[in-house]
Amino acid sequence: MSSSSLLSQAPLIHAVAQVQFSELPSFEEGELEALHRGLMGIRFPERVNSHFEQHILALPANGAPADQPSHQRLSRYVFKAPGQQQLVEVRRDRILLKVTDYAGHHAFFDLWQKVMETVFAALPHLRQALLHRFSLRYIDLVVPKPVERLTQLVSGALLPPPLQELQGDSLFGTSVKVIRTAPNQHLRVAFEELLPMEKRLTKVLPDDLAEHDPRCGISINAQAHWQEIEGPYGLLDIEHVYTAHDTPSLATVDMKNRLEALYQPARAAFDSVITDAARTSWA
Repeated sequence: MSSSSLLSQAPLIHAVAQVQFSELPSFEEGELEALHRGLMGIRFPERVNSHFEQHILALPANGAPADQPSHQRLSRYVFKAPGQQQLVEVRRDRILLKVTDYAGHHAFFDLWQKVMETVFAALPHLRQALLHRFSLRYIDLVVPKPVERLTQLVSGALLPPPLQELQGDSLFGTSVKVIRTAPNQHLRVAFEELLPMEKRLTKVLPDDLAEHDPRCGISINAQAHWQEIEGPYGLLDIEHVYTAHDTPSLATVDMKNRLEALYQPARAAFDSVITDAARTSWA
């Protein structure tokens, strides 16, 4: 995770801000049209009506037989900006802002503020919803250049254990650390060590961020050295989450300040797991 003003070849490929809240009533088409008009005014003109599947598994209690798993087909509304590198997603219980052209946290937070003001204006009852969670997430694709190795770019503490005593070729490795940073806040740092296939990337986003509706995807600008990869590369996933146990109404929450509070530890985590060689390479 990095600001492009500091690292011109920054490995950051995806940033996500998300607020989750108590479920709203189903949206009326007039509300969605007002939301679309408002988001067009801040350069999100393309509307995509989509859905996602929510699977529910009920655990048995007191020896009772388990219920059959069920699933729901739920609506989501995606609004995309020109260039296919920014989108806003609205559901009945959350709002997300996703970008792949991150230009620093100040610009990102200002954009979030504009999005939320626009959504509040179109959906005024959202102000009465209760805050559940607020999160900030950064995905960095760490691809060594031809003269580099992954071990030169990230801390050895981040890399999965090599387990050299085991026979065979390494295919995949992962490490995860979760840290409580403050009351009701936790920071998750995850890293996947991946191998290319035929010198090509095999994965660029965590599984839960992979978009299954091609209409709702956004583009990632590839760097030149991604075209032919000789050895392992890495996927760094840093997420900082605030859980609102007191569930205040959204009208009382200063979201920009909340984002700032989540950003600083996330940035510090990024700085702590990359090397001086990486900073030089990405400058």
